Amino acid sequence: MIYDLANGNTVLLVIDVQREYFDPDGPAFVPAGTAALPQVLRLIAEFRARELPVIFIQHLHRADGSDVGRMADFGSPDDPDSFIEGTPRVALLAELGVTDTDIVVQKRRYNSFHGTDLESILHTLGVRSVVITGLMTSFCCETTARDAHGRDYEVLFVADANAGPDLKFPDGTPLAHHQVLQNTMAALAAGFAEIVTTDELVARLS
Repeated sequence: MIYDLANGNTVLLVIDVQREYFDPDGPAFVPAGTAALPQVLRLIAEFRARELPVIFIQHLHRADGSDVGRMADFGSPDDPDSFIEGTPRVALLAELGVTDTDIVVQKRRYNSFHGTDLESILHTLGVRSVVITGLMTSFCCETTARDAHGRDYEVLFVADANAGPDLKFPDGTPLAHHQVLQNTMAALAAGFAEIVTTDELVARLS
């Protein structure tokens, strides 16, 4: 599937590009994020230059944990204080250049649509195509991409602008992030999203 982006009804979602994932001393540090960040920043600049909307997604929870729910089931005991509202690391990365006039959607689950006003914003903007970038690949990015497809948006998943951690199979066998990314893209390409690179997307926007 190749989507026609000439209609101008395309939005860039920048998912969870927060200090949590970019602080080498923090418990949620994702090394792969550093490699994906330049592509995310380039896309933000390209969308803004074309006056296309950019929406920043931010994951956070209440300090008392009352809204965590099942998210806590798979959390690490090493990072009980991650993604707590009001803490320094929960902030969106300064390099994104987010201003008071930008749209920021705060979420409390992997899915950027769940319990948020994201879809109302997309409808108001007249969006048809949703571009997925950010962190983390097989968590918030993939979950959001799948739900966007189910809501009948055209979904484009940017291969070099998504990042996440290394994982493990249930038996403990390591799974490097580049393999996670390949697996995620294979599944999405089979029925949920068009897979593109940053270069390809910029060329299409032009």
